[in-house]
Amino acid sequence: METRLKNLYKYLIENRKHEFKGWHDAYLEFYDQVIQIRERIRAEKGITQSDEAFLKQLLYEKSNGIASRGQSVLSYENFQSFIKNKEFISSLEQFILTPDKESFSKFDEAWSAQGKSNNPVLVNRVAAACTLEVSTTVDSGKFNQVFSWLIREGIIPEDLAEKDQDWFSKNILLMNFIKENFSNELLNKKTDDFYLSQFVWVLYENLSNPFSLKKQIVKYGAPGTGKTYKARQQTSLLFDIWKEEFAPKSNLTHGSQIELIQFHPSFSYEDFMEGLRPVLDGNGTAQLTLQNGVFKEFCRKAGKWEVEVYGLNLNRDWELITIEDLRPYREKLSGAHWQYIFENTDSSKLVSNAVPPFFFIIDEVNRAELSRVFGELMYCLEYRGVKGSVKTQYANLNNEQTGMLQTDQGYLFFIPTNIYLIGTMNTIDRSVESFDFALRRRFRWEEVTPDTGLLRYHLNQFCKTWVPLADNLERLNTQITKEPLLGHDYQIGHAYLMNLKYATSLTVAEIRERVWDDSIRPLLQEYLRGTGREAELIGSFGKAFGV
Repeated sequence: METRLKNLYKYLIENRKHEFKGWHDAYLEFYDQVIQIRERIRAEKGITQSDEAFLKQLLYEKSNGIASRGQSVLSYENFQSFIKNKEFISSLEQFILTPDKESFSKFDEAWSAQGKSNNPVLVNRVAAACTLEVSTTVDSGKFNQVFSWLIREGIIPEDLAEKDQDWFSKNILLMNFIKENFSNELLNKKTDDFYLSQFVWVLYENLSNPFSLKKQIVKYGAPGTGKTYKARQQTSLLFDIWKEEFAPKSNLTHGSQIELIQFHPSFSYEDFMEGLRPVLDGNGTAQLTLQNGVFKEFCRKAGKWEVEVYGLNLNRDWELITIEDLRPYREKLSGAHWQYIFENTDSSKLVSNAVPPFFFIIDEVNRAELSRVFGELMYCLEYRGVKGSVKTQYANLNNEQTGMLQTDQGYLFFIPTNIYLIGTMNTIDRSVESFDFALRRRFRWEEVTPDTGLLRYHLNQFCKTWVPLADNLERLNTQITKEPLLGHDYQIGHAYLMNLKYATSLTVAEIRERVWDDSIRPLLQEYLRGTGREAELIGSFGKAFGV
């Protein structure tokens, strides 16, 4: 399961490092202070009254750069009592010097002996700050959720659970396992102990939404915020996670599972679902013939597992059927697309999870007349799978080549449960509110805003002297948001300042002028055309951007 662990890390940490870099750097900075204190203890100088600021951050602050104290409370009076107690400071010094289980137990006892606060979260937080052998997940209940999930999913071996069950010991076991799996990445400095420690907490945060997209989602926001890029990136990682768990030896790729189209004003139901199209017959005469649209053909490809199981007449809900339930029917389910499912060693897994995910991305989803394009699919969007099957407008003309599910009622259509339908839209073209409410409620709506944190992280990797561009963009967007003629939806996306093709020898002032002249000013001029305030506002926005 090494690959799955790395896919999870890539999905949750590597692709979002800009979100965690601030925490990472604060963690690193405080740990450096711990190292300095450790060296002083070795030199028999120990912790003194001048270290009160360090102790306050370690023991008292709500967030000390490593972990929050959550609901735990330590009053300032109790804190002062702690740091004035020689036995307590002595046990803390011993733990900092030798952060092992024995010294941790003694420190825990010294904390309890104060009789003023006995919350293990605060004690565990000290451990997380003083050694990289434990994670930043200091709440033992939350850590146990992650630990149990990793074992249940087969990502870490079950024998780890048979050893010592206390928080400190299990943390050491888990962190050692993670570091062994990431030994090459640690050696090549593609990651470090701090990010791996943070990884455990981020795993906990995502357990309630287990590493997947919602099945129907619209990403909306200003131009240049990376909506389509994010959709591709997220679906790629979701596919990698699925493949490593269920079909590591298959030839399936993310490219084979994804379809991307772009809506436009003339896009119709016939393009999307099905319709009559002229086709030349053997005599060269045009005949109107039923042709499937791009989405229906995609659903036929993704739904073949459900269709074949429906033909077995099991009278079972698709989402409750396990691989074991289908083994008696293996001869009937003999297609190559079933082979890897039956080769899975864990027959208790659900077939609905084992079938591959398919991703249908609709770029500029708001540019078409959606009620006309979707037609009766409004029902299928709400009720997935065979139980949500409907007759389409051309159902009577369907045959084996164009139909999807043959029943006593004729050919029916349904949207398979393994399809992720993802739309993207620019809110400057049309607002979310302009969508039919019946359609809106069938999608999860996710705003994608300009991400100056991501831009700052990218510029720092690409050309550090250009990093101030992130602050320039932030100031510009603040002013655009405040301007009544424009507002929130007209912000400038961070993509306009990424992957710049200019020479890296240019100064930040020079690059700022070029980006403004080549990309940002022309865009703002289009937004402001006909308002009568173009010159005034362009000058004001330019000043905010720093030109």
